[in-house]
Amino acid sequence: MSASSPSAWEGVVAGCVAGGLTRLIAAPLDLLKIRFQVQVGAKHYKNLAHAVACIYREEGMRTFWRGNIAATMLWVSYSGVQFGCYQALQNAIDKDDSKLNWVWYSASGAIAGVAATVATYPFDHCRTVMSSQGVPKVYPNMRRFFEMSIRQDGIARGLYKGLGPTVYQIIPYMGLSFGIYSTLNHLSSSASPSRLQWLLHTVGNGAIAGFTSKLLVYPMDTVKKRMQMQGVPRHADYGQVIPVYKNSWHCARDILHHEGIHGLYKGTVPSLIKSMLAHSCTFTVYELTVRGIHQLKFVTQIA
Repeated sequence: MSASSPSAWEGVVAGCVAGGLTRLIAAPLDLLKIRFQVQVGAKHYKNLAHAVACIYREEGMRTFWRGNIAATMLWVSYSGVQFGCYQALQNAIDKDDSKLNWVWYSASGAIAGVAATVATYPFDHCRTVMSSQGVPKVYPNMRRFFEMSIRQDGIARGLYKGLGPTVYQIIPYMGLSFGIYSTLNHLSSSASPSRLQWLLHTVGNGAIAGFTSKLLVYPMDTVKKRMQMQGVPRHADYGQVIPVYKNSWHCARDILHHEGIHGLYKGTVPSLIKSMLAHSCTFTVYELTVRGIHQLKFVTQIA
């Protein structure tokens, strides 16, 4: 990814920094996307502008960052694990090896995505529920969510609900994301690009990777969110309670039967905008942080 290859631990540090900063920027779009995905029955939100106005009027500006502690912990830890694993896999192959191509980039991204998902999934589940519950709140804070979930359903069922469709989604999502980004970086690289050229390439490549990968896997993301919210009580104004599904296939069939193909693509607009923004920010901050770490190491060595 970077011109000079970072170590796995440098990937972890840079990934944590990138994840934390990206979360602060993308949080409102993330909340809007989730609200549309879990909206069942009568529509509380007619469109994106109406959703923004309703949430601001009914729940206040702070709601756009609701669940932010859980989500920030998710993004920081997820990005750290993901980039650390990805970098370790890249370093396992010599840079001149012919295997270091689009297929290898994609496979590395998919493996890193699965590892990060399994390691951080309880925070993802908490973020989804906290963002979707509306008012009055069923879970006033993250601690209450974990306590009630474990008490009612146990650790495996309570905290890892919806893990299956999440893993099914993350394999193609992160595979495509890293494959597209790394390939575009390779194709757009030049011997000595200016700082502006490098920045524009990094931001643009991240946006393309984010848009393409999210669009292709979006129905699986909707199924994942529905599985996470099944059975969670909420006020009727925010839609019907999500029914309990046997599995992800049952969930997908139920959505198609009652809502049509449109049901699988609810919230696409804020999701695609968020994915482009998040990927651009994450990859750019990651690359800048890696460069900063290398410069700091160089200064320390000559001091």
